[in-house]
Amino acid sequence: MSEIWLAKHSILLVPVILKTLRAAVPDANDSEGFSRMLHEARLMARIPSPRVVRALDAGTHEGMGYVVQEYVDGIDLAELDRERRKALGVGLPLWFVCSAMRELCLALHAAHLTGILHRDVKPSNVFGSPATGIRLGDFGIAIEQLEASSPNEISGTFKFMAPEQLRGDGLDRLCDVYGAGATAFDLRYGHAPFADLSSVLDARCRARFPAPQTPQEAYFQHVVDSMIDNDRGKRARDLSELARHFGGLAADLRPPFDRVSCTATGRNRLRLGDCEIVFEVGDLSEQKADALVNSANDHLRMRSGTSDALRKRGGDVIEEEAMRGGERPLGSCIATSAGNLAASHVLHAVSAWNEVSCVGRATHRAFLLAENLGARTVAFPALGTGAARVSYETCASAMATALRHHLQLGGSRLSRVTFVLHHESVRDVFREVATQALHDGEGPAPAWDFGLQADGEVRVDAGTQVRAPGTME
Repeated sequence: MSEIWLAKHSILLVPVILKTLRAAVPDANDSEGFSRMLHEARLMARIPSPRVVRALDAGTHEGMGYVVQEYVDGIDLAELDRERRKALGVGLPLWFVCSAMRELCLALHAAHLTGILHRDVKPSNVFGSPATGIRLGDFGIAIEQLEASSPNEISGTFKFMAPEQLRGDGLDRLCDVYGAGATAFDLRYGHAPFADLSSVLDARCRARFPAPQTPQEAYFQHVVDSMIDNDRGKRARDLSELARHFGGLAADLRPPFDRVSCTATGRNRLRLGDCEIVFEVGDLSEQKADALVNSANDHLRMRSGTSDALRKRGGDVIEEEAMRGGERPLGSCIATSAGNLAASHVLHAVSAWNEVSCVGRATHRAFLLAENLGARTVAFPALGTGAARVSYETCASAMATALRHHLQLGGSRLSRVTFVLHHESVRDVFREVATQALHDGEGPAPAWDFGLQADGEVRVDAGTQVRAPGTME
């Protein structure tokens, strides 16, 4: 019933998420659609946790209902897992899954202590920002615990719904425990624990796990299995205790001697793992790399700044190909051919607009896209610092943090990332901030676990389903 927009706070000049009703839905204050949106915002606002996407405002404007939420400058875990499987042939490493699950369990624990059931826990509703961490979002079908004893609808996403949700029974916090367990299974193994309805509804049916590769994975499977027991009476109950289990596993899987620090190899050169990071003064269009990144606008026209230089040297074909798909949202990244440039691809990162920065999200997607194209060397400008007026410090921090996170997950083929700046003073500022951001992390994960090998067709999360009781098809 709603549309989701990326918006700019007119006073604070920061990005926010704006949710409005679709045009086909009545816009009156007492409409069912706006009542649901307002209910979602109120529930989110009550939860005292930094791990939950914040509701910032709600109201009506010229008859249209709206809700304003925090923008998370990253991608959801369903997209992260899907793109890694597509680009690198592996899923998410176990240490990261455990780390994310700790944060998710604590977010749900805080919601439950406030009397709120999420009911739609799944990877696409868990948002990851390299700068701010994991956030649980989309409380669109959340309800208060007092409402859950006699539900009037069957709501959720099938592969992550507890048996009692599918039957339309009264609910308690155990439905979210199940959703969190199914999310953990999906993030590690690339699919939900049960493939069909009969398996979920059969209290005797158990999820089938692959043979564990390590003692830590065996422990992980034991914890997850306790969360997705189809018999509600046997299911684990305490999310804070589950968070401790996942947190302990995450720490154990990343021992201190496996942490790789960012080291300087020259005044303008760093190394993080197997990747060299270079800061240069020059013209991006003259760079030799497998992929050159264009700081693109939403219309993909290449008539100013770095974009214009790439077009003039590479040819109009780059712009024509980029614009073929129409306008692109902030945070997106697409690939085109490189024309006459000394590269194989140009990656068009739509990273900022009118001081609103989505640089982190766009950079993260650029790295995943580069990996998918087989690029080993990538050259970037300072994204969003031209017409969009993002500060160089903001840009450097967001881009370096996204790079650190990408390399930290492991499996990357990148051997060199070059940041090309237009002046020495800008390069020095950019290098200083980027170096600090790269040092803030813990380096790549242990080499033995970059995630399990992907096989078969990559799944895509289904949308949230809302059905009347008794309609189980």
